[in-house]
Amino acid sequence: MNGTDEDAVFLEDVTVGETISCGSVTVTEEEITDFAERFDPLAIHTDPSAAAESRYDGLIASGYHTLSLSVRLLVEAVRKERAVIAGLGIDDVRWREPVRPGDTLSVTTTVTDARVSESDPGTGVIDESIAVTNQDGVEVLTLENHELLERRSP
Repeated sequence: MNGTDEDAVFLEDVTVGETISCGSVTVTEEEITDFAERFDPLAIHTDPSAAAESRYDGLIASGYHTLSLSVRLLVEAVRKERAVIAGLGIDDVRWREPVRPGDTLSVTTTVTDARVSESDPGTGVIDESIAVTNQDGVEVLTLENHELLERRSP
């Protein structure tokens, strides 16, 4: 969408303090190993036997896999409706607990700030605090996201 539709969510439509649930996804062993073999080929992600001998006592997902899964949920639930110009960056990424085969991950995002861009008044910046939890409500990933949005009227 990215601002081409009148129904897009522009900077002026974003509410600071709003928390949005972005859905959930269940992670399979095959997805964990496939992702890791391609992008993060450590034995704790690719080899169940070796992972069983590790401090994690079994296979765990790459943190980057967990981050990628959360981004997909965020895009589907929130970002594809926003008039997003670009991502500006992420801060304070923390992988708090391992993600294991069979875990169901849920994502929430809370808007912590929304402001007009100092360098381009036709745009704005929103900051979000994102949390990913497993089926037991345990946080497995947290991060701060910064996004550039179009304004409805500069």
